[in-house]
Amino acid sequence: MRYSLIRDRWTRGTLLPRLLIGALLLATLCVGAASALYWQVETVDSAGSVGWYTSLALDSAGHPHISYLDGENLELRYAAWNGTGWAYRTVDSAGTAGWFNSLALDSAGNPRISYYDGMDGNLKYAAWDGSAWRIRTVDSVGDVGTYTSIALALDGAGNPRISYCDMSGGDLKYAAYVDSMWLYQTVDSEGDVGSYSSLALDAAGHPHISYIDAGNSDLKYAEWNGNDWIIRTVDAAGQVYGTSSLALDGAGRPHISYFDDPRGDLKYAAYDGSSWRIDTVDSVGIGWADNSLALDSAGSPRISYYDQANGGLKYAAWNGSAWQVTTVDTAGDVGDHNSLALDNGGNPRISYLDATNGDLKYARAEPAPPVQAVPGGTSLPTDTDADGLYDDVNGNGRADFADVVLFFNQMSWISGNEPVGLFDYNRNGRIDFADVVWLFNNL
Repeated sequence: MRYSLIRDRWTRGTLLPRLLIGALLLATLCVGAASALYWQVETVDSAGSVGWYTSLALDSAGHPHISYLDGENLELRYAAWNGTGWAYRTVDSAGTAGWFNSLALDSAGNPRISYYDGMDGNLKYAAWDGSAWRIRTVDSVGDVGTYTSIALALDGAGNPRISYCDMSGGDLKYAAYVDSMWLYQTVDSEGDVGSYSSLALDAAGHPHISYIDAGNSDLKYAEWNGNDWIIRTVDAAGQVYGTSSLALDGAGRPHISYFDDPRGDLKYAAYDGSSWRIDTVDSVGIGWADNSLALDSAGSPRISYYDQANGGLKYAAWNGSAWQVTTVDTAGDVGDHNSLALDNGGNPRISYLDATNGDLKYARAEPAPPVQAVPGGTSLPTDTDADGLYDDVNGNGRADFADVVLFFNQMSWISGNEPVGLFDYNRNGRIDFADVVWLFNNL
């Protein structure tokens, strides 16, 4: 998907009469979004067409590590922040490696990656030993290895566990590395199942997997109880399709984000021990919402997702009574192939694809920095509705038309002196006239 952005240029003096700006703003349609934090966005890799199938993990220092597909050279790549800059490595360039990759870090912070080799139709696994990548073929029986998800066992050695799809039979499979050998299980073979799997291990090391039953368009969930796989249908209402993302809370109960295709809804399901609670998080319209779920220290869900209808990256957080949704990035067709992780403070970090430019991008959110009084205002700007956007520009305690006028006249000063993310109302990464429009339409 590509979008062409058309921007009007305006010749402005120091003050645009209220009637003129009102007429211009009323003629423009704009949709706002809420944010809880101060977002900063950067491009990680722009060499070729990169950033497909991103998978993000944070080390003990909170530094990001990202595995992703180089779509131009069809190879698996890896980027890690070393504290001062990004370091890059090519993991596997044999065949067409890197599709459907999933990343985890061991206790020493070394990366472990499961992925699909599209040329041979094999599930592969790469581990960094400190000096080189050790690559193994995990499963080569049939066309196997799409929709992989990796987790590392709590066995001291950090041995890998992988869920994946067997495309030959339409089965969900599970592989575990035990005693220096790979062991395999078919988890579910009822119909066309196993796509978009997501794996998590509980405190006992037992695997839990969410996945899609493509034949019936249902969301399913499988849990190993120590002897058998227990399989449940989570959502059979509607037409579930696209990414599922699973996380377990402190009690080992599953939480899943996923997409209901015909309704255009991002949904969330949580098991309370006896039944599933299902919420609609956001209605994004057409297409599917590639999504990624994480739970904070209190077990509250956080979800990053792609708004295909508008080509943007969004983030949703449950505050205990409602979902708070913010648009993180709208600079082009961005947000697909996203992966979410929370740092030790519960602050979100997201890797994702910039499809417009073929880049790998990374967004991080921090507590909002201090603001200054805007020249012409009465006091410090405030956030009147606690959405992370400072709509009371003049500091008089309310959002009104005077804020629109002041913002318009002081755009250059705000851009150079204030935290841009707090006044970048439309989340396109800069202060511009579109933010004036947004502010007016959201009074």
